[in-house]
Amino acid sequence: MSYAARFIVETHAHISTIYTPVPTVNPNWPGEAEVYDNSEMCLYDMDRYGVDITFMKPPSQLGPTNAFHAAMVAAHPDKFRAFCLDQETKLKVAHGEAEWDIRASAAEIEEALDTGNFIGIGEFVPRDWHPRKVYTLEERLGEWRVFMDLARKYKVTIDYHEFSGGFEWDHWKLLRRLAGEYPDVPIVVSHAGHSVGSYSDGDQELPKVLRVVGGNWRGGKNNIYLETGSWPTEYFKIALQDPNVGVTQLVWGGDYGSRQYMLRPFDRNGPAYATFMPKWKMEAPYQVDWWGTSLHRVDQVKDFATQDEINLILGGNAARIWDLMTALPHDRMFMNGRPDVWGVRWEDSTAD
Repeated sequence: MSYAARFIVETHAHISTIYTPVPTVNPNWPGEAEVYDNSEMCLYDMDRYGVDITFMKPPSQLGPTNAFHAAMVAAHPDKFRAFCLDQETKLKVAHGEAEWDIRASAAEIEEALDTGNFIGIGEFVPRDWHPRKVYTLEERLGEWRVFMDLARKYKVTIDYHEFSGGFEWDHWKLLRRLAGEYPDVPIVVSHAGHSVGSYSDGDQELPKVLRVVGGNWRGGKNNIYLETGSWPTEYFKIALQDPNVGVTQLVWGGDYGSRQYMLRPFDRNGPAYATFMPKWKMEAPYQVDWWGTSLHRVDQVKDFATQDEINLILGGNAARIWDLMTALPHDRMFMNGRPDVWGVRWEDSTAD
């Protein structure tokens, strides 16, 4: 069997629910979904598509706890890693048992990180989800600092998913500020400007996120990384051609297992895209084949990129960011030591 790369890491999956809705007491809070261990389906797809490790993340709907995700990892430690969030705190709010409080959210996340069972904070950094809540940039920045401090303390990554926050201000300014204040904390931009309903925005968001990444270099280092699993093929070319972005800042994270569907434009001429379908049932009646579509795009990337570059995107960069080196079958698997790729600190790329 031919695989897409030497080592493949899916950095963004939801396999602890299939999104069957559960009624909640609090109508002003995100809905709850039934907990469902979908690891067997995921493991089957991993085998079919050559995915070595999958990172599981709490779904946008409430339900699975950090402990549940930790148990899934413990059952398959060579295949899964997990991220943590304020899962039980949010459930209490949804059940009408408490009001949301950032201190409770932070305490729950720190308790999870202290176990050593989690490699990051995400997908959604805690916030007040009440529909009438109106955030200012300053207030949201203050909340983010609480969790950036935790990511720094425990040396884990943190996800940035603020494009769905419904803010009245440019959320990319928040990302720029956070990356500058915490240059030692890796920030992973979920979907990197292309997911859910962003197909209707065309190419408006990609230049914005690339501008933030390109302006974030300090002493040859950059702590912002972009998930590419939902990108159309042409987005890869734009990022690779940008001299201030390039291959070192890209990881392969999509939304495996989520309730998004893969669709094509009605004229069938444009690229497939992922989107929710609010007028349909919340849970998809089948397991959407996310990796088949995503890896087909990667096949098209081979028309303008080398296999060494693709090896970094699909797994090499993730192995470095999340310290997966012990999981690798061999040394010297990924491109390093090249100034044209790694820049002024190219020698650091050979350290591992």
